[in-house]
Amino acid sequence: MKSRVLAARLADLGGVPVVTEVELSDPAAGEAVVDMYYAGLNPLDTYVIQGSVGGNAVRPRTLGVEGVGLCDGRPVVVHGGGLGIVRDGTWSGRVLAPRDALVPVPDGVALEAAAAAAVVGTTAIRVTWDVGAVRAHDRVLVLGASGGVGQAVSSLCRAAGAQVWGQTGNPDKVKAIAASGVTPISASGAAELMVEADPVVPTVVFDALGGEFTAAAVELLADHGRLITYGASAGPDSTLSMRTVYRKNLTIAGYGGVSEPPARIRAGTELALHALRDGQLVIPVHEIYPLARVGEALRALTGRTATGKILLDVRSQPLGHGQAPA
Repeated sequence: MKSRVLAARLADLGGVPVVTEVELSDPAAGEAVVDMYYAGLNPLDTYVIQGSVGGNAVRPRTLGVEGVGLCDGRPVVVHGGGLGIVRDGTWSGRVLAPRDALVPVPDGVALEAAAAAAVVGTTAIRVTWDVGAVRAHDRVLVLGASGGVGQAVSSLCRAAGAQVWGQTGNPDKVKAIAASGVTPISASGAAELMVEADPVVPTVVFDALGGEFTAAAVELLADHGRLITYGASAGPDSTLSMRTVYRKNLTIAGYGGVSEPPARIRAGTELALHALRDGQLVIPVHEIYPLARVGEALRALTGRTATGKILLDVRSQPLGHGQAPA
């Protein structure tokens, strides 16, 4: 039997999602209905809104690429299978999802943290464990350390026994970094970063900023250091001194979850959930907005005012026949 729920829908590229009533179809073979609890907001969602990702997909459609809810009475993470990109996503009271896009949540993991495990958690796991290969002897500098991924990366590095410094360009976020056990560095530009981080001589730099910060990271790194890039919020282009790169024997590597195959995305989500359960990974939640305030939540995301993850509370009762949405 079809049901109706409230969902945040994108009608026009570049527009603001509108919360409206939608009808949920019955699941086909290989699909399941998930009663959603929380859904994450990610930069990827803004790319979908602008049309640089999934721009040719049918609209209107429900946004949201990740979240957590109940399926068959068990909590599951919902992510992948084109959800929120080419098919209706997670910013809804109920989601029709491919079963292979569902990952069980282990006992002991808070649903709020699980809601961010697929994107923030997987990114942090991959860049820290796989690409960065952080060990106890490392001195780690995390650029953009006050964001959701930055704090998650920092937590995994600390769990590995490494010394960790975290950069932020916002002095108001210094306390949040320090509270997580990371030594804060306040630097709003590359020149300031060069001065403030010079004593660190990092063996690893995690770079979510790009732009002029990437060039600064190359200069700051110790010989045989590793630069791991996974974002470009400060700009997509950077001019590097290749003489510095080869004379220092530096390794530069990147990570992008969009190009990961489904099986690897699922495996990364499983690793992130187990790291949350074991206390190695921390994904702090900055604020949880009700679905009706999705526009405000998006402004907080794009304005970079958050110190941690932003979630939507999408819990709602299915609307019965003839029942008006609240």
